[in-house]
Amino acid sequence: MAIMKLGDVLRRIKGFSTPLGGVDWDVPLPQRAVADKVLVYLEDRRVLTTVRGIPEALHDAPQCIDSVQKIRETLTQVLMEPDTGDELAGHLKMMRAACRKYLDQVDLDRISRWPHETRAVLVATALGELRGALGIQIGIIAARYKLDVPDGLAAALPAPDTDGDEPALW
Repeated sequence: MAIMKLGDVLRRIKGFSTPLGGVDWDVPLPQRAVADKVLVYLEDRRVLTTVRGIPEALHDAPQCIDSVQKIRETLTQVLMEPDTGDELAGHLKMMRAACRKYLDQVDLDRISRWPHETRAVLVATALGELRGALGIQIGIIAARYKLDVPDGLAAALPAPDTDGDEPALW
């Protein structure tokens, strides 16, 4: 006779009823695995892991746009999975919004008439904002679900908070 663990039982039973009333609940499904998959996916996106200067950011803009579109599509797919959960979904939606903002800012057709230097700075700034926004969410997700941040993604995380022991850069 096989023994079923309590967690497995609770995943199958969503509530009970009596003549006087009932109780329903929905046990959260494991979101840690979903969060881990997201981090593993993002680790392979060079738009987040490759440091680019201003000239490279403009030169690589079409590849970056393509990569950000793929990130956005993948986040949408993950959001449709039943195991995502509300808390993780909130962080993924913020990441998706940051991708949408980047794509709006770096609309190459719209900015093509601008001077080269202006375009280069705009594209590099938008890329930095994207990496910063996603880095914050990556850090929160990793801390919340007790996940290691892959080495490649560590560059996107916010700088560590110092308590004045180190000299400021500005």
